[in-house]
Amino acid sequence: KFAKNRWSAKDAGVLKVGRKSIIQKEIHSVTNEQAQWRLKNWKMMISNYRRRGYSYPTISRIKKILIEKSKKKSK
Repeated sequence: KFAKNRWSAKDAGVLKVGRKSIIQKEIHSVTNEQAQWRLKNWKMMISNYRRRGYSYPTISRIKKILIEKSKKKSK
């Protein structure tokens, strides 16, 4: 019953996606160059994320992972 209610809520667009899945969606296929570009233009990225309705803690988690990605690949 729980799964059925969850699917019907998702189909109706009422179900809010969790923070982890939002972060994974944003940084899943980001390359090293893309991560560096996003960090250089971070103020613009913040305004885009806020327009999408992301909270500041979610945005800071995205930034933290982007920093890790940009450092990890450049070595």
